[in-house]
Amino acid sequence: MDLAVRARALYQFRRRRDRALAQDSLFGEPGWDILLDLFIAAMEKSDIQVSSVCVDANVPSTTLLRWIARLEREGLLYRTADEGDGRRRHVRLTEAGIDKMRQALVAIGPFTPGPAAARGAVPFGASVGGAH
Repeated sequence: MDLAVRARALYQFRRRRDRALAQDSLFGEPGWDILLDLFIAAMEKSDIQVSSVCVDANVPSTTLLRWIARLEREGLLYRTADEGDGRRRHVRLTEAGIDKMRQALVAIGPFTPGPAAARGAVPFGASVGGAH
């Protein structure tokens, strides 16, 4: 499975889970959501404005900005001014951020959303009945 497809499936799974439970913040992992969102954008060669990162995840803007700053300090992403409008800022993964996301997505393994999970497929490359 293409890693961008895997990232999108994981992101969409998280949003469906949140909607099903009507609890946007119950499983909060804004750092992971940001990295998934930016990895998908990087693979699609598209830009994301800071204000648009994880808009579907319903992350409060203050939390989002804190996480962007933290991930930037970790060297996983960077912010840049929009060339056409200096008021807007884009956020992108660094090469190190892209490499880390590739490593994480490979380690997670194939993601089997939807009906396959009901047939007993194990999502996220997890082991069956074994130790954690």
